[in-house]
Amino acid sequence: MNEKSSTAHREEISELLKELVITRIEAQMPSNLKMSIGSYGSFTKNQLIQHVTDDDEIGRQVMKMHIRFIRAQANGQLVDALNSVADE
Repeated sequence: MNEKSSTAHREEISELLKELVITRIEAQMPSNLKMSIGSYGSFTKNQLIQHVTDDDEIGRQVMKMHIRFIRAQANGQLVDALNSVADE
């Protein structure tokens, strides 16, 4: 794979990731809820979607959070964490 096709591939993955995260936000976040993201502040559903669409710093943080959550689900860490809380 040459550098040009590698860059195009990364851009395609980035766009697919944006679509995935936006779909997850739309499906899972109630419109009347705000999400706090550290020192960035609190954001509505529509604001989060706009930040992801704009691919700005906040949008990239939101995408990272979603990817970490999906990975934790996939490798069993989420279930382990939930079980450890339930055992307390």
